[in-house]
Amino acid sequence: MVSTRHHPREFPPAVLGASPTKSPAKSSRTSTSSPTPSSPATPSKSLTKRALTNSIAASPSSPPAAVWAHTASNVTVAWILVSLPVVVWDALYCLLRPHTMAGGALQWPLWKPYELYASIDYVYGWPAWEARDGFTAAQAWLNMVEVIGYGLYITILYDHGASAAGGRGLQFGHGVEGWFAGGRRVQGRQASRAVVIAFVASVMTASKTVLYFLNEACSGFKNVRHNEWVVLVPLYIATNGIWLVMSSYMTYVFGAEIIEGLDAASGVNSKKDQ
Repeated sequence: MVSTRHHPREFPPAVLGASPTKSPAKSSRTSTSSPTPSSPATPSKSLTKRALTNSIAASPSSPPAAVWAHTASNVTVAWILVSLPVVVWDALYCLLRPHTMAGGALQWPLWKPYELYASIDYVYGWPAWEARDGFTAAQAWLNMVEVIGYGLYITILYDHGASAAGGRGLQFGHGVEGWFAGGRRVQGRQASRAVVIAFVASVMTASKTVLYFLNEACSGFKNVRHNEWVVLVPLYIATNGIWLVMSSYMTYVFGAEIIEGLDAASGVNSKKDQ
């Protein structure tokens, strides 16, 4: 008796048009295989890419450069406004001698107060004039240069500047309502020009005042040694010393501001040790 072979699973159905020489397994694998489609980009990646593209297109190519500004304190402005006419008065006295001296045609009334000072400091008196000492007139010409510099500085502040709540340097009080606590602020190229002009003028004033004292000291105080200390201190040392103090203060303030501007231009923080 012949037994029929047992198959664990049924044969696959015949495929129409298939070659009889090919095995059913190969035919099945061929018929079920399909090309793998390219996977589309996920929605989250697409949105991220679009947002990044929009942000790059909307952003400027380079950030705008910060505008450098200078703010002069009202203490500095007040000193310049008060000292300018005094310097002009002093320079004209020296340049118009002997007509502005005692007995001169121009002495009364404008230069009458110089009669007292000329008796204390012979640089301004008849001894220097009769000795043909050129130091008095030379420092007067430098005074006129300083007047031009300070005049340009004040002009820039008021033509191109605006009131500010505070300025660099000494401050008294608070806010714009307290005049000595405020200042004048100017920006851009006018600010840089103003600071450089004021710095040069203040250096000239400070150095000229130091030279004035050194000239006297190196000559054995020949022009002031005839005075008593009670006269010399208030009418010679104090009156000339105030110019040295204020010009040195302005030299420091303007110089520090110039250094900060140069540090900012070079990308260096001046408040940190580099």
